[in-house]
Amino acid sequence: GRDGLSATAFPSGVRNVPVEVNETISPVVIWKKEYRQDSGGAGEFRGGLGQIMEVGTLDDAPFAIAAYYDRIDHPPRGRDGGRNGMAGRVALESGKKLGLGNPRRRAVAAVADDVRQGFISPDAARRDYGVAVNDDGSVDDGETAKLRAVAAE
Repeated sequence: GRDGLSATAFPSGVRNVPVEVNETISPVVIWKKEYRQDSGGAGEFRGGLGQIMEVGTLDDAPFAIAAYYDRIDHPPRGRDGGRNGMAGRVALESGKKLGLGNPRRRAVAAVADDVRQGFISPDAARRDYGVAVNDDGSVDDGETAKLRAVAAE
């Protein structure tokens, strides 16, 4: 298995139009576009992350956006023991998650890497994956073993 695709249209995997292209061909400015931390469902193979976008205009002119939003009322569901993905939202936090496989089976190094990249928080690493990640990004092997042993009981 593999981790889910982040910030894409599912199931096609089509990525969004690059910010620079949008800003070049339309009068909008994308003030923020980033991964939505902890939005991918916990699983041995983490679900893809959603995104946060803030859009406006340079001159505060009114504008309209015609867009299709998926998974707002029905968050993506996990498979084979993976957790559900976080529900989408517009505006302007609801929150369930999506993953594939038991999150406690995700490789410890992969969880630590997710924390270092900001894909998941240290709290989610501990709570969902049973991995204790220190402030410096290293893994507390002893604490991780305890967390995962408790979950296995």
